[in-house]
Amino acid sequence: MNIRWRPGPRADERGAARSGARASLVSLAALALFLLGAGMQYSLALWLGSSSTLSRDAVTAVSFGAEGLWFLVSGFALSFIGRGYRPVENVIASALFGVATFFVLRALKPPSFSYDRFFASGGELLVWALCAAAASWLLAMWGASFGMLIGANGHVDPRLGYEWGIARTHLRLNRRTALTLALLAVLPPGLFYALGIGASLRDPHQRVLIHPLHVLFTVAVVLASLTAVGRWIQHRAQLARLQPGQRRKRPATVVMTGISVAGVAVGVWALTVVLSVMSGFESDLKRKILGTNSHALLLKYSADFSEWRSVMPKVSAVAGIVGVSPFILNEVILSHGQTVTGAELKGIDPATAGSVSELPRQVIAGELGWLSKPQDIPGTERVVEPRGEAARQLEGPEYEQYLEDTLKRRQAHPEESQKLDPEALRNLAGICIGKEMSHQLRAWVGDVVNVLTPLGEMTPTGPVPRSRPFRVACILYSGMYEYDSKFVYIGIPEAQKFFRMGDNVVGLELKFADVDAARALGRRVVAALGGFPYRTKDWAELNRNLFSALKLEKLAMAIILTFIVLVACFNILSTLIMLVLEKTKEISILKSMGARDASVMKIFVVEGLTIGAIGTAMGLLLGLASCSFIEKFGLQLDPDVYYISNLPVNVDGAQFLMVAAISLALSYLATLYPATKASRLSPVDGLREE
Repeated sequence: MNIRWRPGPRADERGAARSGARASLVSLAALALFLLGAGMQYSLALWLGSSSTLSRDAVTAVSFGAEGLWFLVSGFALSFIGRGYRPVENVIASALFGVATFFVLRALKPPSFSYDRFFASGGELLVWALCAAAASWLLAMWGASFGMLIGANGHVDPRLGYEWGIARTHLRLNRRTALTLALLAVLPPGLFYALGIGASLRDPHQRVLIHPLHVLFTVAVVLASLTAVGRWIQHRAQLARLQPGQRRKRPATVVMTGISVAGVAVGVWALTVVLSVMSGFESDLKRKILGTNSHALLLKYSADFSEWRSVMPKVSAVAGIVGVSPFILNEVILSHGQTVTGAELKGIDPATAGSVSELPRQVIAGELGWLSKPQDIPGTERVVEPRGEAARQLEGPEYEQYLEDTLKRRQAHPEESQKLDPEALRNLAGICIGKEMSHQLRAWVGDVVNVLTPLGEMTPTGPVPRSRPFRVACILYSGMYEYDSKFVYIGIPEAQKFFRMGDNVVGLELKFADVDAARALGRRVVAALGGFPYRTKDWAELNRNLFSALKLEKLAMAIILTFIVLVACFNILSTLIMLVLEKTKEISILKSMGARDASVMKIFVVEGLTIGAIGTAMGLLLGLASCSFIEKFGLQLDPDVYYISNLPVNVDGAQFLMVAAISLALSYLATLYPATKASRLSPVDGLREE
């Protein structure tokens, strides 16, 4: 007679009570950790915003990055507390965290994303709360997977040597395979780089900058590529001579592994190249904007800024300030003969303008210093030839045609310069105009242009505009059509006389040591001056719409191209599932010999991460070589449409690291399902058919 013991009702109740208590403990601990992470993010954002010079975007990225890292660590800790993933308990905690986030945001009243409202609406707060709940749950489960890998539900073992040996056997990573992967990773990027060096050799200006080692590397890459192609052709010829039965068949998982590696490499390649090109556009545009404009403007809430001379030393003494210059800005109308155009007239100090902008280096004809010394401006009897680096933009048929039009204009209308007495003409104040405005007015250095302002004197018949002749002292070229066609410059004293401002100026232009810290340094300047009535406007605020559009476009392209990497990670997922199905018997044998679930799980996670790492490395090398090729070869663009002649590229190491991190993170996520499925496989199921 066999007697079997069964737990009584009280034992079942005690087990259920212990399980319920553990679940409640996990939920409460998860909620407490989530709330603590949100509080840390808010406190860190406030502290960085008040005590650092980081931009608002940098503060947001650092604070939310720290919160995400905290959620990962929280999930890792919860996997040990709950001895497993505990997805239900984490869902409950995340839902409560989302509700708490909604009411906290409602009390804080954050700004709205809509232009119709200042504070966020209930719908926006609900979206933020749902995003917070979803992010906390996903990151916590992601962190819990790390805990499960090292044995959070049993014996803790963080070692990977044994599992890496088995994974290397499954992926057939021997010396021959490693050499093949190294050739595939080095030769295509090397060929791109060799093409870039070859393009540089064709340009006489860049030929002198090429080091002999670059040429040797190019020759070595070409020879290695030809050797590799020859060996491949020889290998294929040997296979063609074999009988169908003599050819060795490759397992399907090996082919799928190669496809997965190629998919990840292509996704990373596309993402790095596109981000580098868009960063190149952004940096080139930023360079040209900051070349003409300063980093920030110091203004007053009143029109009286007569104390600017005493303010300049105080501003210069603030840490981080490298340049200060006064300015006056107003809208005017320019005319030359029968041609009329609107413009922004800016009064500057030629002695200090170069400390806050690139104006002295943008002169292609004439001298910026002639604004202060109009007597040195040449007459119209000769044409001042372009000079400097910026003058290269005027080389070719366009410049020849323009000079011809200018000479014809002077010959057809000689009376324009003869209206004034030669001595009065010689003492006329100077004015600098842009290249595009020079084209519109057909005026060159020495020509007389009339400036008219609607801010005239009040007479019994109404306001009468004031006009005054100026002589063109120099021609500027910034590369931005809007600036070269709209901005004109005169000296501060002449602007004060013309606008009848007395000793006032509109404000001071500031240049900072760190352009990205313009907002924080601007607050320091205002604090050093005692606050109100002074205020600052930084370059990001003055060009908010333009850079916001560029940032949104860059983010959208990054998200879209990340889906390529995501699709490639689905290939990793399918490859590992096929590998699990193929190695069912081996997994069962390992588990019957005492292998733990975490050990089996680590085998397939290591395999997936190896595939993702190889593909990521190949994609990064291809992206770097492609960017070098674009930079060396230079894809031509129409400057009349794109304001630049070549496609710009900016290789940012932080972006490459971010792309690599995203690719590896997605590869890791793709391994979790097949690894978990393999770890839960019963030894009996795998050995039943043997």
